[in-house]
Amino acid sequence: MFQTAAWRMAWREARASAPKFIFVIFGVAAGVGALTGVRGFSAAFHEALRREARTLMAADLTIRQFMPFTPAQDSEIQSWLKRGAQLTRITETVSMLSAEGATPALVSVKAVDPQVYPYYGKVRLDPDQPLSKALTPDTIAVSDDLLLRLNLSVGSTVKLGEAQFRVCGVVRMEPDRMTGSLNVGPRIMITREGLDRTGLMTFGSRASHRFLFKLPAQGIQVAQMFDALKKAFPESMVVDYRDTNPLITRALDRSTTFLSLVSLIALIVGALGVATAIYSHIQQRLDTIAILKCLGARSSQIIRIYTLQTLLLGLTGGLAGVAVGGIVQRLFPLLLARYFQFQSIPWNPSFALEGILAGVLVTLLFTIPPLLAVRQVKPALIFRREMAEVKPKLLKRLAMQWPALLSGVLILAGLGGVAAWLAESVKMGSYFVGGLAVALLLLALVAWLLLRGLKLFLRWTPVRLPVALRHGMANLYRPGNHATSVLVALGIGVMFTLTIYLVQKSLLVEVVGAAPKGSPNVLMINITSRDQEAVKQFLDSRTDLTAKPTLTPLIAARLVSINGTAIEDLNIPQQGPQATDNQGRPRRRRSFTTQVTWSENKLPDVIIRKGAWWQPGEKTPAASVSERTATNLRIEPGMTLHWSSVGREFDVKVVSVHRVEAVRFGGEPDFVFNRVALEGLPTQWFGAVRLPPTKVSTFQRDAYKQFPTVTVINAADVMNIVQEVVDQVALVIRFISAFAILAGAIILASTVAGTRLRRTRESAVLKTIGARRNVLVSIFSVEFAILGAVAGLMGGAMATIFARVLLLRLLDARFQFELLPNAATIALTTLLAVVAGWAASIRILNQRPLEVLRDE
Repeated sequence: MFQTAAWRMAWREARASAPKFIFVIFGVAAGVGALTGVRGFSAAFHEALRREARTLMAADLTIRQFMPFTPAQDSEIQSWLKRGAQLTRITETVSMLSAEGATPALVSVKAVDPQVYPYYGKVRLDPDQPLSKALTPDTIAVSDDLLLRLNLSVGSTVKLGEAQFRVCGVVRMEPDRMTGSLNVGPRIMITREGLDRTGLMTFGSRASHRFLFKLPAQGIQVAQMFDALKKAFPESMVVDYRDTNPLITRALDRSTTFLSLVSLIALIVGALGVATAIYSHIQQRLDTIAILKCLGARSSQIIRIYTLQTLLLGLTGGLAGVAVGGIVQRLFPLLLARYFQFQSIPWNPSFALEGILAGVLVTLLFTIPPLLAVRQVKPALIFRREMAEVKPKLLKRLAMQWPALLSGVLILAGLGGVAAWLAESVKMGSYFVGGLAVALLLLALVAWLLLRGLKLFLRWTPVRLPVALRHGMANLYRPGNHATSVLVALGIGVMFTLTIYLVQKSLLVEVVGAAPKGSPNVLMINITSRDQEAVKQFLDSRTDLTAKPTLTPLIAARLVSINGTAIEDLNIPQQGPQATDNQGRPRRRRSFTTQVTWSENKLPDVIIRKGAWWQPGEKTPAASVSERTATNLRIEPGMTLHWSSVGREFDVKVVSVHRVEAVRFGGEPDFVFNRVALEGLPTQWFGAVRLPPTKVSTFQRDAYKQFPTVTVINAADVMNIVQEVVDQVALVIRFISAFAILAGAIILASTVAGTRLRRTRESAVLKTIGARRNVLVSIFSVEFAILGAVAGLMGGAMATIFARVLLLRLLDARFQFELLPNAATIALTTLLAVVAGWAASIRILNQRPLEVLRDE
C-alpha cells in the first residue's frame, strides 16, 4: 500500500503542508483525548469496583436501613451468624460538634467498632496509627475540613452531644467512604461506645444503620445469603461485593454516557476543522488536480489521494489524542478526590483503539463533501478562470447540490451511529444527532446573518472607519478564510459550556429561593419527647425570633396492607435506587416505610381534595393522605390502612386526601394522623425557626448549650453542602466541555494558518505602501477579535435559549437572563480567539516585503 502512487503523492503533499495541518491534528487530538480519557477512566473505575469490591464495601455483604431490626429480621441474621458469618454495625447520623470559642458545626457522625472495622481495607490516619488503638470511647477522628472550620488540631478537645472527646487524628482514607450514607460536609468517626456516651441515639432516633458481614472461606454462598437477606429486608439496600453499590455503578454509567457525548462534540468540532483544512487545501491544489486530469487521472484516483491525506490527519490526531486521553484519565481522580480515593488507575488500550477509530471515522465523515467536490473540477474551467464566469441556471445549480445533500445525510447517519455506539442506545443516538443538527444549523444561520450584517455595514456606513477596523472587518471575507466554519466550531463549544453554567446557577438560585419569604432558616432535629416541652419553652422565651416557631412530631411507621390486601400483592412499582433489579426489570414494592405525623387541627396551607378533616378530640383513629401518595398507592377515603411501628400493629381509616399548597421544611407529609392513632409511639420532633441571619450563631450556641443532643441546622450550611456537590459535578462537565472550546480555538488557528500565504502577501503590500508594524498588528487583532466576539455572542445567545428550554420545559425551574456571564463569555472568547489567531500568524510580521514580492 505504501508504495502506490496515490500514497506517495498523499504523503508528499501532507509533508509539504505540515504547518497548515498541524493545528487540525491538535483539534482532532482534543476530541479523541476527551473521549478516551472519559471512557478509559470509566472502565478503570468499573475495574476498581470489581477488583476492590470487598475493600470498597469493607465487607462481603452489607445491609443499609433506617429502622431497627424486626424480630423476624433478627432471627434471620442470627441464623447466618451461627453458620460462621461475622457481623459489625456502623451507625451514621448528623449532629452538632463544638469547640471552645467556636460556633457549633453540623457534622456527619460515623460510629464503628474499631476492633473489627473494616473487614477489608484500612483506615489511614494522620498521624499514622492503627485505628484499633487510636479510636477509643474518649477519642474521635475528624476530617481535615473540620480542623480548619473549628480551628482544631490533633489533641484538641471537642464536645459531641453530652460527651467530650479528644481529637486523635485526621482521617485521610476510609475504604467504604463512597458506599456510606453521608458523604458530604465535615465528618467524624467515633466508637460505638463513644456514640452511647453522647446520648444522641435514643429510642426512635433517626439514623442510618449499615450492617457489614464477613463470610467464612467455606460454608456460605454469597448468592444464597444475598437472596435470603433481600427477602427478609425488602425495603433495605442489600448489596454484596458482586455488585458493590448499584447507586455508584448506575451513576457512573449515566455519567460516562453523558460525558462521552460531550467529548464527541469536541471531536466533531475537530473533524469540522479537518474538513475545512482539506477544502482549503484542495482549493489551493486546483491547478495540480486539473493537470492530473489532463494526464489521464480519474476523479476516483485523485479522491483516493486526498482520502489518504484525511486518514493520515485523523490517525495522527487520534494517536496524539490517546496521549491527551492518558493525561485526562489521570486528572479525573484529582477532580473527584474529595469524594473518592483511588489506589491506581490502570490504562486500558481497548479504549485508546476506540478513540482512534472514532477520530478517523468522524474525520472521514466530515471530509466527504470536499472530497466529492473533486469530481466537479473541470480542467478547462480551471485554466480559463481568468475569463468571465458563466453562472449556471438555478435548476442546474440545484441539481448539482444533490451530492452535498446526500453527504449531509450520510454525515448525520454516521454521527448518529457513533453516538448510539457510545451511549449504547439507538434512541439516545437519535436524540443526540437531532439536537446537534439543529444546533449546528442555528449556529450556521446566525453566523451567516452576523457576517452578512457586518459586510453590509462596512459597505454602506456613512462613518469613515479607522484603517485597522476597516481592513480587519474586510479580512473576514478574504478567500479561504472560512469565517462561518470558525464561528460555528468556536460557538458550539462556548454554547455548551455556558449552558451548563447557566443551568447550574439557575438551579442553585431555585433551591435557595424555593422557600417563601419569611420561611424558617434554622431547623432543629433529633428532638426527643423527653426534650420536647423544654425546647418549646426555650423557643417561647426567645425574643430574637421573627416568626412563630413550629414543632412537628415525626414517627417512623410501616404500611402493611390497604383494605386487607398486603402491599406486596398490590403490584405497586418500587421507587428509588432499587426500583429495578440487576437485569433492569422493575421490582414490586413489598412494603412501605415512611415518616408520619399527627395533628388535631388541619395544617396550615393544606387543601382538602377529597373527604373531610376530623374534628379536634376525635377518638377514632383517622388519617389524611397526600394527593401524590394516594395516587401512587391507589388510596381513597373510606379505606382502612394497617400499620406497624416498633412492634405495635394498628388500623386507621382514611378520611381525606389533601394537598399542601406551600413549601414546607421537611417535605410534604404523606400521611397525617389524628393524635389518638399514634398515641404511645416513640416520637421525634422537628423544629423550624426564623431568625435574623446575624442572630443564627448565637441561637446555635444557646441551643447547643442547653440541648447538646439536639441538632440545630443553619439553612445556609445546608445550601453550602448542596452547592459544593453541584459545583463538583459541574466542574467535571465543564472540564470535558472545555475541550470543545479548545478544538474551536484550534480550528481558528488552522484557518489562519491556511491563509498564511495570502496574509504574508497582504502584509508585504501594506508594508511597501508605508504601513507600520503596529498597523498590521491592529488589523489582524481586529479580525481575530471580531471572530471571537461574534462566536461568544452566538454561543451566549444559543446557551441562553437552550438553558431557558431546559429549565422551563424539562426541569420545571425558573429562568432569569444573566447579563454578566454572557458578557464575560464574549470577553473571554474574544481573548481566546486573538491568542489562537496570533499563535498561527506571528511569523508574518517578521517577513520582509522584498522577499515576498520577489516570488510573485
